[in-house]
Amino acid sequence: MDIKALKIFVQIVQSQSFTLAAEYMFVTQPTVSKAISLLENELGTALFKKGEAGRKREIELTYTGELIYQHALKILAEQKKIYETLEDIKQLKKGKLTLGLPPLGSVLLTPLIAMFHKQYPNIELSFLEVGSNTIEQAILAKKIDVGILLSHLNPVLATIPIIDSPLYLLAAKDSYWKHHEAVVLSDLREESFLLYDDSFTLNHLILQAAQLEGFQPKIVCKSSQWDFIAKLVEFSMGVALLPKIYCDQLDASRFTIIPLINTPLRWTLSMAWNTSVPMTSATQAWLKIVEQHKQQIGFKK
Repeated sequence: MDIKALKIFVQIVQSQSFTLAAEYMFVTQPTVSKAISLLENELGTALFKKGEAGRKREIELTYTGELIYQHALKILAEQKKIYETLEDIKQLKKGKLTLGLPPLGSVLLTPLIAMFHKQYPNIELSFLEVGSNTIEQAILAKKIDVGILLSHLNPVLATIPIIDSPLYLLAAKDSYWKHHEAVVLSDLREESFLLYDDSFTLNHLILQAAQLEGFQPKIVCKSSQWDFIAKLVEFSMGVALLPKIYCDQLDASRFTIIPLINTPLRWTLSMAWNTSVPMTSATQAWLKIVEQHKQQIGFKK
């Protein structure tokens, strides 16, 4: 059904004149008459009562016309709501933003998430809190708007680099490594490792780097919580490779913390999105905040 014809119909009823309706709609009167005739033909019923001898159309609705008029008002009101909703979304008065946040990186984004909410309080925030591998799959499957990735090779994804942190060895306070200033990965071949969940890209990178050094790490356990891993290290269950940005939050007097050297292994995070998906206003606003305030990413001082 032609929305414009419904608008003309409603305007005729409200103006009580074909002529005034034509003037209001900025069309000619024949255009108005033709629109009503086509609408009546489509509906198969007369909307207005006919004048004497059927020569003149009166501005008086038939019984069916009155019912159609009520429906037309509702249809046009809903159309108006559609455009208002689209405008609200465009102006960030309404909307939703879904972020993929790996457990190792989510807390670092807290300052920017709080900033986004303060600027756009009506945007609903939703989080997918899983490892980087799963986040990449979710972005490619168009299930989330943006997410933090450790590394990727997919040309469909675009990224903004946000963190580049070296890895450090985290060992118990009185471990063999307490008098070392640095360590290379191959030196750890006899150690018991506390690694991350298999959905973590960092887990895969560590295992791959160890294989290149000629050994398979002895894995004691896996966890998605860096603070839990640190606690297990403190109780001498094994060693862990942790980004420096997290090691800096630990009480150094309770651990042995030394840099991992001579390795390409780094914890390099990027904010990624799918370039094959039209970007929403909320996503654009989020990426703008990330780009302009990257220096605030990290633990609150």
